[in-house]
Amino acid sequence: MNTYGLPQLVLWVIVVQLLAFAVLPYLAWMCPKAPDRGYGWSKILGVFTFSGAAWLCSLCGLTAENNLLITAIFALLLYLGYRGYRASWLSRQELSAILKEYARPVEGAFLGLTLFFGIIRVLNPEIFWGEKPMDSTFLNFFVRNEQLPPQDPWAAGSPMSYYYLGIYFMAALIKLTHIPPSVGYNLAMAMLAGWIGAALFSLLITLTKSKRFSGYAVWVLLLASNPEVLRLSVLNLFIGKEFNFDTTFWPSTRVFVSPSFLEYTSWSLLFADLHAHVIAIPFTVTALGLATLVFLDGDHRYSPQGFFTRIVLGSIVGALFGINTWDFITFGGVVGVMLVFSRVPLFWKPPTKTDGSPILGEVVLVTLCTRTLALLWDLTLFGLSAACVVWLYQQGVSFRPSGGWGWVSSHEFNSVLKLFRIIGYWLTAMLVIVCVLGWHRFKTDKPIAIPYLLVGAFLFVLAFVPPILSMQRGLENHPWGTFVYCGTLVALSYMVMWTNRRATAESHALALFIACAGSLIVILEIFFLLDRMNTLFKGYMAVWMLSGISTVVGAFYAYSAIVRSGSPRLKVASQWIGYVFVGLLLIGTSVNVYAIARLKRVNSRHYTLDGIAYLQDMNPDDAALIAWLNKNVKGTPTVLEAQGDAYREYTRISMHTGLPTVLGWEHHAKQRGLSEREALDRRKAIQSIYIHEDIEVTKKLLLENKVDFIVVGAIERATYRRLDPAKFESHPELFAKVATFGGTTLYVTYFSKFNPAYGSGQPQ
Repeated sequence: MNTYGLPQLVLWVIVVQLLAFAVLPYLAWMCPKAPDRGYGWSKILGVFTFSGAAWLCSLCGLTAENNLLITAIFALLLYLGYRGYRASWLSRQELSAILKEYARPVEGAFLGLTLFFGIIRVLNPEIFWGEKPMDSTFLNFFVRNEQLPPQDPWAAGSPMSYYYLGIYFMAALIKLTHIPPSVGYNLAMAMLAGWIGAALFSLLITLTKSKRFSGYAVWVLLLASNPEVLRLSVLNLFIGKEFNFDTTFWPSTRVFVSPSFLEYTSWSLLFADLHAHVIAIPFTVTALGLATLVFLDGDHRYSPQGFFTRIVLGSIVGALFGINTWDFITFGGVVGVMLVFSRVPLFWKPPTKTDGSPILGEVVLVTLCTRTLALLWDLTLFGLSAACVVWLYQQGVSFRPSGGWGWVSSHEFNSVLKLFRIIGYWLTAMLVIVCVLGWHRFKTDKPIAIPYLLVGAFLFVLAFVPPILSMQRGLENHPWGTFVYCGTLVALSYMVMWTNRRATAESHALALFIACAGSLIVILEIFFLLDRMNTLFKGYMAVWMLSGISTVVGAFYAYSAIVRSGSPRLKVASQWIGYVFVGLLLIGTSVNVYAIARLKRVNSRHYTLDGIAYLQDMNPDDAALIAWLNKNVKGTPTVLEAQGDAYREYTRISMHTGLPTVLGWEHHAKQRGLSEREALDRRKAIQSIYIHEDIEVTKKLLLENKVDFIVVGAIERATYRRLDPAKFESHPELFAKVATFGGTTLYVTYFSKFNPAYGSGQPQ
């Protein structure tokens, strides 16, 4: 009976909820100034604590049969959570009050978004197209793997040079629940949306203090589309083209100068590649939330709560190095800015003159002493904890980011029009919001003092320093409109939200978010790190999130200012503008959902969360072999299968079992550090093992590549035309037939410990 994966979804949700409530008492103690006491952040921090502990145990070489260690860690966390409630880290009365006040918006975002994207995964569950084969290989591999540092499953025996920590976290949950990875893949994609939504709620309510607004804004922010999908939809409507994957969904993200692109949050969740940059999103949002709390809460800076909050914040940012290193750079910088400018209570009240006016020297002295100590405190705790996690990660992987930075070439610049086609909703809204807040500021407060104007002018000019330096290198065609916009936005946000005597700490935080988004755009358009494609792709993911948060929070502040102005017409007009704006965001998303729901990459549909159900129709022989391997073969032995071009049918056994293969998709393996020469040698070795007539050559290659299993199926016979199955059948001393499913046969080599004759001597 087809249950659509519902029992596994329920089990997954229960486990995640138990972990969330296990860490909640300690999180609530750490976040006394958070309106929801960190309830939303607990959803991802529970997983972070559990999976992080499992990873540390693996790093120390601790393993146990049948995932007993994973289960023990889970039980220990539940016990510690129970003790936290018993010890009144969070009393029953406080827990009841939190649930009564915030359970509906937090659980609504968490469960609602998980269910929404879960339904979409049911409509299109196949782990087959895009880069899902690579992501599925990693997920299955880490479900099998018990040793660190790991090998690259697409270059067996070669150390993995890739940020794998996020996929490891997902694999730890799969190990705990014993859910098949083919189902766990789609569950992880669905629940990522729930984690992001819950974390966003805690961040938004910290900045707005409005439960109702934050509850709605989470959905708008997470489901938002870009202007390009709407433009393409209108264009296709006029020329009579259908709204589908190829006409609207895919090209809506391919606007930047090739090979750069931007896959924003809702698009990435719909596309459903379980990539590192997607897994990182709930962690980056949580880091932003905790950094905002640290920025706002000066009273608990030197308390035990403040100490542990900074330790946890540093640990999350440090983990981003292993989850998605680009986010470690961008969001690490944003968090650093938040710490530098955070609120600091003065150590003593400066004495005043007889007329009550402050003594400038005393004010400077107390401010300098206070800020210096605060900065040392913050950066020491945050920096040491982040550095510790990075160091630990480097002990368990060979990943070392290599390369440097450079200047973007003249032909690679993106015009301001391209920028607005991608993030135009946020860019337009932010500028309008800052202008509205500016109007209210000048209406209710004194004019901006000359020193503040000079600082604003300096911030505006600062946006032009990188392009001017770029011009001096002989580069041309700079997108000056982009720099004018960014400079204007950063300068205005400072003058409007920082110089107002009535400005709150929350408005200062918003100004920093806007400034970081604008500054990051300038940097991304002038410089690249390692390569241009990933710099823009991963960097603009941060710009999207920062700009989106700035827009929805700024809209709340702007609307509040309009309400305070007392003008009914302005209030009604602003409401309708907001409705139209949200409608535009969601119309594009509706088109994207329609395109993904209609997408058909396989011949027959299976409405389920099982990502490999399609194999029963497409290739039942391979499906049977994959099921047999997953049931009967433990550990990470090397399997040999046909090798060929990326994004095709190759590497299907490794993809669905996690067994390392000699060479997977070659380009991706080389991106992760495999040399051109070694890739060529591996490709030739695979071909020779399948078709070379000299059995001694075959033996040598099998030993060199430590091959355990060999697959001979329809894909192998089609790829290697000279393949003669008699080669394997006529040498039982070298190849023992393990299983046959229709036209697909599996052999185990004599050199493998999985061979019953292993250790009895070398074959003759």
